[in-house]
Amino acid sequence: MRAHDIRRLACAMLLVTAAAPVGHAQGTPAPSWTRITYISGATFYLEVGSKQGLTEQTSLDVVRGGVAVARLRVTALSSNRAACEALPSPVELIVGDSVRFIATAVPIAAPASAGPTSSRRATSRATTPTLRGRFGMRYLVVSPDGDAAGGLTQPAYDVRLDGQRLGGTGLGLAVDARAQRTQYTASGSQAARASANTTRVYQASLSWSAPRAGVRLNAGRQLAGALASVGMFDGLAVDLDRRRWSAGAFAGSQPDAFSLGLSGRVREYGAYGTLQTAATGRRATALTVGGVGSYVAGAIDREYSFARLTTSGATYSVYATQELDVNRGWRRAAEHTATTPTATFVSVQYSPMRALSLSGGFDNRRSVRLYRDYQSPELAFDDAFREGTWAGVALVAPRYARLSIDRRDSRGGTSGESGSTTVMGSLSGYSRLHLGLRARGTAYSGSLATGHLLSVAIEIDPWDVVRVEANGGRRISTSRGAATTTRMAWYGVDADIGIGRSLYILLSSYREREAGAGSMQTYASISWRF
Repeated sequence: MRAHDIRRLACAMLLVTAAAPVGHAQGTPAPSWTRITYISGATFYLEVGSKQGLTEQTSLDVVRGGVAVARLRVTALSSNRAACEALPSPVELIVGDSVRFIATAVPIAAPASAGPTSSRRATSRATTPTLRGRFGMRYLVVSPDGDAAGGLTQPAYDVRLDGQRLGGTGLGLAVDARAQRTQYTASGSQAARASANTTRVYQASLSWSAPRAGVRLNAGRQLAGALASVGMFDGLAVDLDRRRWSAGAFAGSQPDAFSLGLSGRVREYGAYGTLQTAATGRRATALTVGGVGSYVAGAIDREYSFARLTTSGATYSVYATQELDVNRGWRRAAEHTATTPTATFVSVQYSPMRALSLSGGFDNRRSVRLYRDYQSPELAFDDAFREGTWAGVALVAPRYARLSIDRRDSRGGTSGESGSTTVMGSLSGYSRLHLGLRARGTAYSGSLATGHLLSVAIEIDPWDVVRVEANGGRRISTSRGAATTTRMAWYGVDADIGIGRSLYILLSSYREREAGAGSMQTYASISWRF
């Protein structure tokens, strides 16, 4: 399944960091600010969502040094998270980049410090009930070559509702549910082997907010907001937002890990606080600290604190997170120490001039909690090399072209100890066809295998209504131990069609072949958004 298609339908929410408070100016709305919190392939995750006034297809500016250098477009939303695609641009985006936007829907809660709105028009907008949502149908077919096993057909349906200030009150709702029927086949003769019906609820919550006080209560299945590594939970959360600080707490239980059904086995509690300077895009700093505890049958599962620092200026951007396990009881006996530093992530970028950008970082997180419904060979490759250190340099030509080279030394994950060097080039937004071209080459060598990966993609988007992309690549890997060589090749075509602002049609065909066996994936979806 191709990333370009599925990312528009997945509720792919990164579960870290607090939502930035939303401010209102007198008369016309003032811009609000947030940051890129994670990048996965061509998808960029933000720490704001429908509660801060975003809707699907909202456009946002990426700002460095007070200048807009790129644009994002929202493709999937939750209450406090957004997944976006980048519009064609030669600029490389990184974690920690400042993002500016104008709320296109009425935010559920606004800080009291923002002040009252004087105009009748603005007051009317603030009390107008808003219900937005999406209904979608999808169909996936996986056809293996010949009589090989592993084929399937999968019709699926999804519904998404976001309600804000319903009936002119402070009540709101969030619903995100998906159902699918998977029919497996045993061979090319299409003999049925098994089928399964699955319904999963990712969000189902009611909220109450007091805009003047900046208070928000949320009950039900929800995402954990500022509390890193918690993820989805069933329970109650309270948030208090101010212009320069925010705080919150939650209590609840984890859903069943497989079915996402209700389960009281693992109970969780946590709290956080954030201090921040005025977010102008030219210079901003924010610090978030908090603590989380999880317990199984009353016994300690894990207790930890965390901190996140973001700071940026005209030429630099820094994003850093750290978790620290607090060891009590059986954990103290196992670890032989009172505290254990665990997940660390640091990303730094320095741009002494617009044509040159230097970046680097460190990542030893054992897992990254993303809800995504797809996997591509490039994503699988990058996931395997994620843990470790990296550094890179990028050269940007005015308007269209970009060339970068990155070096990564990995010390964990499925790649073991290894090093990789990646060269990437892109041409974007060229001519009236909005022609885009991307090429990548990666060579790697490690304790487990050596090899290389090559990929290329070309796209056109002439009218901002129909977008077509052709892509493909190959990976060759030689095992160190058995001295065997594995070859993988893939290619595909994607098409997006937008009719007005409500109807979206996605079509994709993708073929992959490895070790003499192959399969074809065909995907189609249609969604109506209101």
